[in-house]
Amino acid sequence: MSTNDGVGSALCAALAGAFSRDVTLRNGLLPMSGGFWAQIYAFELVDPPDELQGPLVLRVMPDTTAGLREAVVQRWLAASGFSTPTVVASGTAPGLGDAYMVMQRAAGAPPLAGLKLGPALFGLRRILSTLPTLLADAAISLHSREPRPLNEELVKAGVQPTSGDAAATYLAAIGRAAVSFEPSRLGELGAWFEANRPTSSGDVICHGDLHPFNLLVDDTGEVTVLDWTNATIAPREMDIGFTVGLLRCAPIAVPRPIRPIISRITERLASKFIDAYGQRAPINASAVAWWEAVQHARCLADLTYGRLNPGSTVGPNHPFETSAPAMQQRLHKLTGIAITLPNRIATSATHAMVSA
Repeated sequence: MSTNDGVGSALCAALAGAFSRDVTLRNGLLPMSGGFWAQIYAFELVDPPDELQGPLVLRVMPDTTAGLREAVVQRWLAASGFSTPTVVASGTAPGLGDAYMVMQRAAGAPPLAGLKLGPALFGLRRILSTLPTLLADAAISLHSREPRPLNEELVKAGVQPTSGDAAATYLAAIGRAAVSFEPSRLGELGAWFEANRPTSSGDVICHGDLHPFNLLVDDTGEVTVLDWTNATIAPREMDIGFTVGLLRCAPIAVPRPIRPIISRITERLASKFIDAYGQRAPINASAVAWWEAVQHARCLADLTYGRLNPGSTVGPNHPFETSAPAMQQRLHKLTGIAITLPNRIATSATHAMVSA
C-alpha cells in the first residue's frame, strides 16, 4: 500500500464517522503542490453526501493546536462571507497527521501563474497593474471584520486565540534561534525591536501570510484567499508589513545578471501595495516597517533552525533559502544589524558559518 493509499483509507474512515455513512474515493488522492507545512491532496468521492459534493481538498497538518485553529478560522470566515473555501470536515483522526481539514476546492490560479521570466518578462505589466490591488482588496476585506466573534468561536471550540502581544510568538522564536546559533546576531534584534516598538493602532483579523501564492483568481476575476495557518488577531500593520516583506524579498530564483531587475520589480510591487491599501485605510508607516523587520527576522530565524536541524519544515528547497540574501539585506537596512546564517548540515557534525 502506498502512503497515499494509507492516507486515503484514513480519510474515508474519518469522513464515514463524521457523516455516518461509508464514502469511497473516486480516483484516489492527488498530491497538490504549494505546501511546506501541511500535506495537501485533491480528491472527489463517489456518490457522496450533499456536503461532500464536487472537488475537495484535504490538508493533513503536523500540529494539533495550529491545525484545529486554522479550521475554525477558515470555517468562520467563509460563513461570514469572506472569499475562502468552505470547510466541510475537520478534526483529528488516526492516519491523518495531528489534525486534518477537508474543504471545497476553489477555482482559479495564483495571479503569478502566467508570469514567464525572460527578456520581455512576459505578463509583467498585467501583474504590476493588478497584483497590488488584489492583495490590498483582500487585506481590506479581512481587516474590516470584527475580531471579537472569531475569538469567541475559537474559545467555544476549545482553541485559545492569540491574544495580547501578537509579536511575542515571533520574537520568542527569533530569540530561540539566536541561542541555537549565537554568531547569527539574531540576539541583537531583541533590543532593537523593543526600542522601536510602535504604538498599536488597534487589532484586526490578520492572515499572517498574505502573498500571491495564497490567492486564487478565477476567470471572472473572483479572488479566493487560502492558507490560514498563521492567522491571528493583531494590528493591521502586521499583515501589511508581512506582505510588504514577502513582496520585496520574493523567492524568485533567477540568474545573477537579472537580479537587479527583479529587485526593482518587487520593490515597485511592495510600494504599489502600500499605496493601494493606504488609499482606503490609514497606515502607520513606521509600524509597517517594524513589522516588516519582524517578518524578515522570523523567517531568518526559521531558516537558522532548519539548517541546524535536518528534517525540519524549512528544508533545503524551502522558499526561505531563495529569499535569504534579500531578507538579510533588507533587515540590515531596516535595523542596522547584519545577520549571519549557519551552513546547512546533514548530520550532527559541527556546522560552519556563512555570511550573507
